[in-house]
Amino acid sequence: MTRNFSPLLLLLCISMFVNAQKDCARDNTGLIPIPDLGAGSYRGFTGGLYPDGSNVRPTEYLNACIEHVQNIKTLDTDGNFDEDGRIVMLGIGASNPGAEFNKFMEISSYFEPRNDKLTLVNGCVSSIGIQDMNYTAAEYWGNVITLLEDNGLSVDQVQIIWIEEENTEVGDTTFPGAAETLVTDFHFLLQAIKIMFPNTQICYVTARAYAGYADSLTEDITNGLKFPRDYYNGWGLKWFIENVINHELGYNYEGPLAEIPLVTWGSYHWTDGSVARTDGLLLNCEEDVAEDGLHLSGSGESKMGEHMLNYFIADTTAKYWFFDEDYTGIYNNEKGNTSLQIFPNPVSGNQIHINSDNFQTSEKVDINIFSIDGKQILSLQENYTSDITLSLPELNSGLYRITMHSENAATSGSFIITE
Repeated sequence: MTRNFSPLLLLLCISMFVNAQKDCARDNTGLIPIPDLGAGSYRGFTGGLYPDGSNVRPTEYLNACIEHVQNIKTLDTDGNFDEDGRIVMLGIGASNPGAEFNKFMEISSYFEPRNDKLTLVNGCVSSIGIQDMNYTAAEYWGNVITLLEDNGLSVDQVQIIWIEEENTEVGDTTFPGAAETLVTDFHFLLQAIKIMFPNTQICYVTARAYAGYADSLTEDITNGLKFPRDYYNGWGLKWFIENVINHELGYNYEGPLAEIPLVTWGSYHWTDGSVARTDGLLLNCEEDVAEDGLHLSGSGESKMGEHMLNYFIADTTAKYWFFDEDYTGIYNNEKGNTSLQIFPNPVSGNQIHINSDNFQTSEKVDINIFSIDGKQILSLQENYTSDITLSLPELNSGLYRITMHSENAATSGSFIITE
């Protein structure tokens, strides 16, 4: 049985924000999400999640990530291997991350191939910025330890950590200065995590969602959370990961002298408001954002939780711990990070079109459709073309998932059927 734990101290409705109002007039800013920027540049800095404008992990770094996740195993509370032990994934962040991780826990619990030995623990706490957790004596960590212990777990069982954070006390909006300072903040945080959770094999970091709908003049939201720091947050994470890849001083993640855990990208949540990214993700002001313009509505939480699930289902490194042991569909191809494009979405009629640049023309591709509770709806094999048309059986309204894989690549996505 999979297990998820969320702390009672996670407060998703925060009194300090009730007076703030969203401003839907700033529907977009013209900024380009870092993955979509690719080899293009922003103020002289090349985009792409990884070096050289790429969204693909460099080979040596990917191999290091795979080596680390292959070491993940079930542990008892003393950190020793135990077939009946647990693999703990810990979520770290504040309110929006907490809501996103909650939704990820909820919908992933219905995903049948998820590892039965995996326990997800939501350690996110509202109003806690990175400055409140980047040293081991912080009160935050005492609360996380208590949360683990209250659920029969220990720090020694934590092997996967997901982080979405910001320095809420710093309102610097210069570039690249704000992003560079955040790199330093994350370095302190990861050093603390290495001490607090010595068996951590990998940390996934996520860039913040769009904050441009929040009124920039309101005093009810701290300046560290306002636009454009949300956009710069992703740049800080990009540069932190590049320091890891380049083995910069202080970024050693190997052996007994490791200073930080191995860090890599998780899902990237920033969109330019309602302007759809190449993978289709966007934030609609009216539907996806709460009244303060900063926090997500139920729709926005579902959208980001689903985006996280899609990422971990498709990502090469996650397959070694996210799926059951008897799952055979592990594909060591970084292109699995690219979301599948599905249209129309929501679906109208009984046909959908799908495409992905992960596959070669005429390559044999296995296609499967699942309901949200993991039941298989459709399974077939096609020779890949740039526009595959699928005829759907009669389906109830709701969320459905598509997975595609060949011998060399894999990807996945979701679509919605409305009444």
